[in-house]
Order: sequence, then structure tokens, then C-alpha cells
Amino acid sequence: MPWPWRKAARSLPPVPAAAGDATGEVEAAAAPLIALAISGNDKRIAASSIKGAVAIIDRASRTIARTLVGPGLPAWAVLFLPDNRGLLTGGGDRVIRRWDSESGAQVGEVAIGGAVDPLAGFESEPGAQVFRACVACHTLKSQDGPRAGPTLAGVFGRKIASLPGYDFSAALKTLDIVWTPQTLSKLFELGPAAYTPGSKMPEQKVGAEDRAELIRFLEKATKD
Repeated sequence: MPWPWRKAARSLPPVPAAAGDATGEVEAAAAPLIALAISGNDKRIAASSIKGAVAIIDRASRTIARTLVGPGLPAWAVLFLPDNRGLLTGGGDRVIRRWDSESGAQVGEVAIGGAVDPLAGFESEPGAQVFRACVACHTLKSQDGPRAGPTLAGVFGRKIASLPGYDFSAALKTLDIVWTPQTLSKLFELGPAAYTPGSKMPEQKVGAEDRAELIRFLEKATKD
């Protein structure tokens, strides 16, 4: 004979999910996501990764309908147009691109401001191309100041979270790291979450060959 509480439990109505509970998941990219947008009719999600691709996700089936492939630079902002089909993306290269999210085709772009490419003088250096994914957050010269992240001018020999004028997290200020070619390489080998926990830096790792090229470039480009 079953216990009375078991019978009572079966008669209770289901408890609705609390607000904010996860109801599903979709792997949109192998790299960290940096921007999201939902279409006005709630049918699609655009998810931009640090590697530059934008996944268009069908919300009903929770599948990737297509992937928009740009120039390989992070799209830090994505926005659906009122027709729920057009999509705008914008990144550190100061270019707004318009896409057809149905076909995946780019249908136009507009350059904003006409600012000089900070890497224009380093076209032949492989490390500069690795760093291109970082230009939206970091400058190379002190006169350019900070962006989302601190300037890297004079970074080698500087203690972590010690640059005046930038609001570092409290967690970083407790770390005992001095930036050298070795420690900066370790950052991109292990990733910020493991090497500098508490960092606001998006999670990313760089392969050994690209990491070596990046460090060689930064040793040259960050001298003020």
C-alpha cells in the first residue's frame, strides 16, 4: 500500500519554471559570444562570436539556420531591422555591415568616421593579424588611451592592474603577475578565466605559433 503523501504528490499541479531558469541551450560557436540580438517577431536570435562569425538561430527548433561570415573581426553589436530579416553588425573596424539573415549574404556596408587603421603599418607582420581581434578593446600607444580594456602601451614590465586611470576589477588587483613575454604568452595559452580569474576580458586562447607571433608583435608595437 503506497504512503498517502505519494498519492497526494501525484495530484498536485506542475510547478511553473521560475523566471530566469534555463529552458534549453544551443552551441552557437566554438569561440566566446560577445553580442546577441532577437528579431522583432521573436523567431530568430543573432549570436556574434569573438572570431567574427554571426550565427542565426531558429528559436523554435533551437538550431543554427545559417552562419554569417564577415572579415574575421569581432562584431561587437548586432541588430535586427524591423522587417525581421535584415541584420546590422558593427565592430572595431568602424564598418557597419548589412546582412540578409535568410540567405546569409552581405548586402551592403558603410564605413564610419574614416579613422586610421591602427595596424596599417604592420600589414606584413603575422602577429599584427592575430592582434586584429583585440583592437576593439586595446590600443597600442598611450596617447590613444584605454578602450573597453586598458592601453597596452608599455605593458612589458608592468604589474597587472597597476595602470593609472583604468578601473580594474578588485580580483585582478590581488594577483601577483608582472607582464613579460612569458606571462603574456601564458595568458593566451591558458585563457583569462584560468590565468587571470575575475578579468573582464572575453575568454580566448591562442595556439602556440600564433601566440609567438603575437608576442613578437607586441614587444615592438607597445614601445611608447
